[in-house]
Formats: sequence, C-alpha cells, structure tokens
Amino acid sequence: MTKSKLFLVPGWAVNSNVWHAVAPSLASKFELHYHDFPGYGKRHCEDGNRTLQQLADDAIDHAPADAMWLGWSLGAIVAVQAALRSPRRISSLNLVCPTAKFASDSNWQHGQSAAAIDNLSQRFQTDYPSALKRFLLLQAGTDVDARAYAKRTLRQIKGHPAPDWATLESGLNVLRTVDLRIVASQLSVATQIIVGQHDRVIPPTAGIDLHHRIAGSKLQELPTGHAPFVEQPASFVDVIERINQGSN
Repeated sequence: MTKSKLFLVPGWAVNSNVWHAVAPSLASKFELHYHDFPGYGKRHCEDGNRTLQQLADDAIDHAPADAMWLGWSLGAIVAVQAALRSPRRISSLNLVCPTAKFASDSNWQHGQSAAAIDNLSQRFQTDYPSALKRFLLLQAGTDVDARAYAKRTLRQIKGHPAPDWATLESGLNVLRTVDLRIVASQLSVATQIIVGQHDRVIPPTAGIDLHHRIAGSKLQELPTGHAPFVEQPASFVDVIERINQGSN
C-alpha cells in the first residue's frame, strides 16, 4: 500500500530534527518529508529574515503536492497561512499546539505578553544553546522518559549550526504580529488540531478557539505541555495515525 505523504514543519528556534523522537514510528506509517525554515538546519546558510507570507510561500515550494501537513507552534501558523494561499496543494492540516494569535492584548487573553516575548528574545539572544535546552527540558518536566527524549532531541538539533540572531528575531517578529483570527474561518482544507492541556507557551484555549473558527475541524487534547511529540511520542503518533487514517 502506498503511504500518504506527511510534510513536517517545525516551530521557532529549532530545525527539522525536533521530530527525532517520533520520526521512526511516523516513517513506518507515512512517507515523511522534512522542512527546515530558511536559516535553520540544512538551510542554515540561507537568509532567514522572512515574513510570515514568505515563510508560507517557501514551505509551499518545498512541500510535495497533495501532502498532509504536520505543523507545530510557529510551523502550525505557517501551515495555516500556506493553506489559505494554496489550499489545493495540501490534503489536510495537522496543527500541533497552534494559535491564530501568539501575542496577548486587551482583546485576546490566550497568548504571551509583550514582556514575556521580550524575555524569550533576550534569553535566546544571550545564550541560544542554554535557552533551547531549558525550553525542551521544561516541556519534559520530571518524567524520566520524556527528559531522555528531550535530551536526545536536543543533541539531534545541535547537529546543525545554530540559526543566527537575525533569523531568530524575524521569527519572533512573526509571532509578535500574527493575527489569523478572522481569516482562519476561510480555511477549506480538512484540519485536525492537537493541543497540550498543560501548555504554558500557547495555552490550549488558543487551539480550542482556533478549532471553533475552522468549520469541520477536529480537536484532540493530550495531557502534555508544548511539545507532545517529545513528551509522549507513542501517544502522539497514535493520534496522528488515528486522525489521518482516512487519508491512508
């Protein structure tokens, strides 16, 4: 049986090796195609100073036609933008810990404050390796297996040169300014949303809000933080397989 194509889009500050913990299991079920944003991973020599639309266009250019997209965090935002622009090239969206708007304001309480985003910026600008390690281990919490997965994932990510600051800052600028709340209702691509019930980066309420905005979308909640594929890889793969079983 021919495997369905799955195009994996990572989040901010990491390359495609962030999928390390689930890659073998996903590869047994899907034909995997990994994406690195410009300035990251195998594309670290490219200019990473891009807008959201440029990131979406770039992802469309690198994705196989008629693939299912699996986007995490910033990658989920990029996937939504890509599906709005080129819906016929995408068979379905799998949005992991997504949001239509990352920054909070007086009319949106499901995001991060400007001060929190600035603090994140400072930590990654000062010491990228330490900030990335702290972030991944924070998601893993005290669970021994999750921490082991996080440490192995970190080693894989560090197998490529770190992105430069201009690349990191441009991604943060996308997160600071993105607001897809109105246009999300225009999505015509089949959409599955996975949220972490204990996510402190993008609250699960943000993903639930997005679910209500996208007609016909499906919602799955996992008892994890912001990186369910690192924290509970087996459960994550089971969810991806189950919600996409009609596409295989």
